Amino acid sequence: MKVGTDAVVLGCLAPISPSTKRILDIGTGSGVIALMLAQRCKQATVIGIEIDEAASKQAQVNFEASIYAEQLIGFHQSLQNYAVSSSIKFDLIVSNPPFFEQGKNASISDSARSLARQDGSLSFSDLAMHATMLLASTGSFCIILPVQEARLFGIEAVLNGLHLTHEIAIIPRHGKAANRLVQVYQFMVHQLVQTEITLKDENGSASEEYIQLSKEFYLRIDQ
Repeated sequence: MKVGTDAVVLGCLAPISPSTKRILDIGTGSGVIALMLAQRCKQATVIGIEIDEAASKQAQVNFEASIYAEQLIGFHQSLQNYAVSSSIKFDLIVSNPPFFEQGKNASISDSARSLARQDGSLSFSDLAMHATMLLASTGSFCIILPVQEARLFGIEAVLNGLHLTHEIAIIPRHGKAANRLVQVYQFMVHQLVQTEITLKDENGSASEEYIQLSKEFYLRIDQ
């Protein structure tokens, strides 16, 4: 799995604090979000779970090669199985989940990519329910999705007792409409905070706000 902008944005924006000790990355893929969170939160243990065997092995290689290796643990396991077998409650859970509806990805020839990008293996209902099982009472669940899918997931989140506390609109280019939302859910009710970030300027180069947000993770970001 290639590193995508969605993963980088989520890795940058997921909320952490000095009290964040346990982090779960659902569908870790190559492990980039887990690695970013280990870099941002050096006191935390970060667990990445991944259903695809090849991706899980790649994430483990990346974890072991990292200077944050002692913080990182990878499991080749579905969320559903992990949730019923784990007794850990997480301060932060993150996910850059599949979002193509089942049957709409016929043009995707790579079976691993197909599995990662369609909701047949992990529905929004399952994601909300099992993430809720694993979330600490004061913890945060942070997700990135296209705008329409984010609204659909929000329904499932509410049904599982979660409340939207922060929503960040991701604008792909200056002058365009938002095409992604980063959402933060918690069990406790808070006044909703809504913000936005633009990734590219009018010339198509990385915006200054995105450069400042992500500069600790890129070797070079100028386009």
